[in-house]
Amino acid sequence: MSEHSTSRWTIRNEERVEVPATVEGIRGALSEDQRRRFEEALGGATVESVADVLRHWILNVASGSEDEEVFARLEAEGRGAA
Repeated sequence: MSEHSTSRWTIRNEERVEVPATVEGIRGALSEDQRRRFEEALGGATVESVADVLRHWILNVASGSEDEEVFARLEAEGRGAA
């Protein structure tokens, strides 16, 4: 029996939102186009970066369309393009 939960939660619009915490859970929560991009990102991840890829997609699942602009800006800042 695994001691790790297969889901996590966050707060969005003052409500608790369950989000997947496994590769299969994330994959299952994505649209076909998102799933393709997820697979590409995961396939190109290194041992050191795989957790970052998974966190990015968990945030994607947990966020709403109103969050997309904020995430794009934060990712650009993280790449030094601010």
